[in-house]
Order: sequence, then structure tokens, then C-alpha cells
Amino acid sequence: MEKRLLYPFLLALLMVGVIATIIVCFTAKYGKRETEEVEDEPFWKTVVVYQVYPRSLYDAVPDGTGDIAGITSKADYLTSLGVGAVWLSPVYTSPMKDFGYDIANFTDIDPIFGTMADFDDLLAAFHQRGVKVIMDFVPNHSSDQHEWFRKSVAREDPYTNYYIWADSKGVDDNGTHIPPNNWLSVFRGSAWQWNEERQQFYLHQFLAEQPDLNYRDPSLKEDMQKVLTFWLDKGVDGFRVDALQHLVEVEDLNLDEPVAVDSGITDPEDYEYLNHTLTIHQPETFTVTREWRQLLDKYPDRVMMVEVYSGDVETVMKYYGNDTVPLADFPFNFFLIDNLQNRSQLTGKTLKSIISLWIDNLPEGKWANWVLGNHDHGRVATRLGSDLVDALNMMTFLLPGTPVTYYGEEIGMEDTPISWEETKDPQGCRWGPDHYQEHSRDPARTPMQWNNTTLAGFTSANSTWLPVNPNYKTLNVKAQTQTKNSHLRVYKDLILLRNEDVFSKGHLAFPVITEQIFSFIRYLEGSEAYILVINTSQEDIEVDLHQDANIELPRTGFVILRSSTDTSADTLPGSEVSLDKVPLVGGEGLLLTLSVQLS
Repeated sequence: MEKRLLYPFLLALLMVGVIATIIVCFTAKYGKRETEEVEDEPFWKTVVVYQVYPRSLYDAVPDGTGDIAGITSKADYLTSLGVGAVWLSPVYTSPMKDFGYDIANFTDIDPIFGTMADFDDLLAAFHQRGVKVIMDFVPNHSSDQHEWFRKSVAREDPYTNYYIWADSKGVDDNGTHIPPNNWLSVFRGSAWQWNEERQQFYLHQFLAEQPDLNYRDPSLKEDMQKVLTFWLDKGVDGFRVDALQHLVEVEDLNLDEPVAVDSGITDPEDYEYLNHTLTIHQPETFTVTREWRQLLDKYPDRVMMVEVYSGDVETVMKYYGNDTVPLADFPFNFFLIDNLQNRSQLTGKTLKSIISLWIDNLPEGKWANWVLGNHDHGRVATRLGSDLVDALNMMTFLLPGTPVTYYGEEIGMEDTPISWEETKDPQGCRWGPDHYQEHSRDPARTPMQWNNTTLAGFTSANSTWLPVNPNYKTLNVKAQTQTKNSHLRVYKDLILLRNEDVFSKGHLAFPVITEQIFSFIRYLEGSEAYILVINTSQEDIEVDLHQDANIELPRTGFVILRSSTDTSADTLPGSEVSLDKVPLVGGEGLLLTLSVQLS
């Protein structure tokens, strides 16, 4: 090549390199997500996981109930939030006695949600946008309408022992068969149901229509692995495993569980009346979980998140496994839910205690996660106060770990009042009209509030499967998109901030913890340090961080982000704030950068 042609050629190559570098830097800083992961970290360490309750996101059919096509139609919206993974509550074939958690076919889609072709379209739509799709896996039980159960009732091999069967202990004075033991259902009452055809009881730790599967049967275990393989081969990016602690029970079905003497529960039908030493967290549960882990590891970058409820943090941590025997990527951290059921429980010291409980017990090399709400609990805005929505999102998004958020949390949706006549949740229905409100999960499952048109823009049908919250006319996505200060804007800004190295790799310190104030610092050598300060009280206060801090802080900081409830000119983003007099409105979260680097 002649010299006069070589110079322009080299210059062009140089310019291409510069442009490519700029694009890479821009992507890294502002979070543009590509289909191919550029980081070595598994995706579940770098994203916000967004839980979709399929009945309630959007109704595209329309018939008043949300569907898969509706979720697909909102792919651009979810991508615009910045979330990197969408977890779908069950969409499998089901009689809907427990709204999809009673599965009649583990490898097909229920017509109420659409077809398998609709699911394939959903998977393609989200993958094209670089968003992962996580399925709900419900292994503890099936529907009593499942083919396996019908064949097990008939003692047709190999299905004879696919479920937990036990003989009657006899009959009472009324001629009613007596269960083999005193085990209770989570949904109240005996966990045993008599089957007249087979002349035996079967175990159901939830509804009678949800018979428990038997993981001591090799054929059943093999079939459940085939279920996982079916969805993995389709391209799903992992699973949220439902009710894992219930998976295996003791083999001797003649044993009774002891009464929980310190529970304060006197109703013998209430699940909490017993101490569940024989039906949860059994050693065989960990063995089966390990086998699923080994299966997922055959596919690149797949996640296994598991649902485990326990007040004992050491028990929950066992589900991580260890370096030798890895299990779940993470068990859900429900301690922020379990210990924060109402505003009176929320203080700076309580938040610090709950967060430290998880971090201090985390096995070496394992990854934290933070959960504020889900389909089984009241919404954050109702439990703890709408003024705290932004502050608590700041906390969970900026702590080290993976945030798992529930649909509607980005706009601060609230529980919807549900009458007894409107109640659908079997957990509430089983308690009757006098106590259903204490137990129903319906108020947190109502339709997403998209705009202020009829039925919140959720459907063009004449009604919805659960009532729309009456506050939809002012609390909706469209209104918050068009407003300068809103929960939605804070939510989006937080996800952008998470792309800073200091939040993914930085250290954590708690400089000021009082009854009213919770704070933490994220810092990394060579990066700006950030401090988040939360006023847990309902009063406006001014805080002197220097007075109470347990580490040396600079004189001032610069506001990066604040709760949408704060409209003061003194804390506008970009403003310099003296750390000896930080103004905070009730429930506010204020994020500042510090004028010095910490190491």
C-alpha cells in the first residue's frame, strides 16, 4: 500500500477505535444493556429482578385478567425502568384453586394466560431487549387434577408413590377416618385428605387440591428434572423455586409434630400452633436442591432463587450451600418483610439490625439480596407509609446485593380494599368473613395502574378479576411519568446509579444509626463515595451527621438524589449540603456524594 494511502487508512482505524471506546464507556456508565453480557459476573448479580404477577400486569385479550401477551406488550416499559430480569409468577395449566400454584401440567401454559406460542413471543421480546426471564418453579405439590395424581390414586405404576400416601389410624365415633398424625396445612386445618378411591390419606401442606409430591420416589424426581430441562431448553434464564422448605417430610408418618408452646397461638387449626420439626427443612430437601443445581449448571448463566421462610437466619443460609456443595444462588431475604409489618417497627436501629443480620451471616463468597414486598404480603406503601417508598427503594437498590422488586413498587402502589364478597385468595377465604382481612393476599395483587382512564388502563373489558384501587386516578404510571418528582423517576434513577462500580464492588459502612436516622456509605478506592441518609420518622428533622458519626466525614456533600416528597430548594440535586445540618422531611431518603474519597 502506498504511503499516501496508508496514513488515511491508519487514521480511520484510529477513529474507529476511539469511537468504539466512547461507546463502551458510555454503555458502562449509563447502563445500556446488550444481549451478550460483557461482564464476567453472572447476570443475577448485576440486575434488578422485577416480579410480575401475570394476572395483574396488563390484560391484552381482554377479559379482565392479565395475560402473557399483556406482559409482552409492556416489554418496552419494563426495559425503560432499567430492570434486567423479569420473574413470572406461575402461568402453567391450572384449575386456579390457588391462582396458578396448583399446577395440572408443568410444561404447558394455561389458556387464561394464552398459549405456548405467546410465551415464546414473550421470551423473544425480552431477550431481544437484553432482559432475562425467570420462571416460577413449584415443586412441592401439583394440582389434584394432574395426570400423575389421578394415576397415583389408581395405583398405576410408576405413579403409585408419586405422592405422600398414608393409611387411616381408624375411624372416630362419626365414622370419619382419622389421619395418621397431627400435621397442619399452611392454609389451616389438617394437612391430610382422605381419598375414597384409594382408601388412604394424602398429604397436602397447602390446599387439599394441592397434594404433596414424594421426593423419595426416583421416578418422580426424574420427571421433575425433565420439567426443569424443558424450560431450560426453551431458553428461560432460571427459576424462582416456590415453598422449598416444605419439599420433603420425615419418612415415619406416624410421628406428631410438637405444639409450639411459646407461640401464643391457642387455635389448634392454625398452622403456627405446631412447631414444624418434621415437615420443613429436612436433610433430603438439600439433597434434591443440589441435584437441581447440578442440572442448571449444565446451562450457562442460569439463576436459582429459592423461597424459604424461617425466623432462624442460620437455617436460611444453609440454602446457599458452600463452595464444595453449592445450592441456590440465593434464598430470598424476607427479614425486611418479616420484621417490618408496620410503621411502628421501623427505626434506624431496626433497619441496621435487619441488614446486619443478613450480611453478618452470609457465607463467604455468597451474594446478598433484598426483598421489600411480593405477592404474599401487603405493599410497602401500606405497611410502612407512602412517604418511605423512595427511601426504602434507595436502601435496597444501593446496598451490596440483588434487589427483587414487586410490580407496582416503582409507583408506590398501595393495598386495595377488598370486600368479603370480592375476596378470591383461598388463604383469606378459609378464615371466613370475620378474619379474612388478616390473611387475604388479594389487596397486594390488584391490577397495575397505568393511567387515569377506566379501570386504570389495565383492560378494555368491563371488569377486572380483582378490583382496581380507587386511587388510580392520581396514582398511576402516566401521571408519574409526566411529573418532575415521582416514585417512578426515583426508581429509574436508582437503577442507573447501580451501574457505578462503587455500588457493585464498593465497601459498606454505617456512619450514623439512631432511632430516627439510618445511613450507610458505599466507597471504593479511586471512586466517589456516596452516603445515603434516611429519616425513618414522620417528622421533618435536621441532622448533624458529624455529631453522631462513628467515622470521620467531610464538611459537606453534594445531593445526587432525594425522595420525591422533598421539594425544598436546599436539597435540589447538585446542591451542596453541610453535613452538620442535613434537612430531611418525614420518611425521606437523601443520597449525597462526599467531597473526599474513602478507602
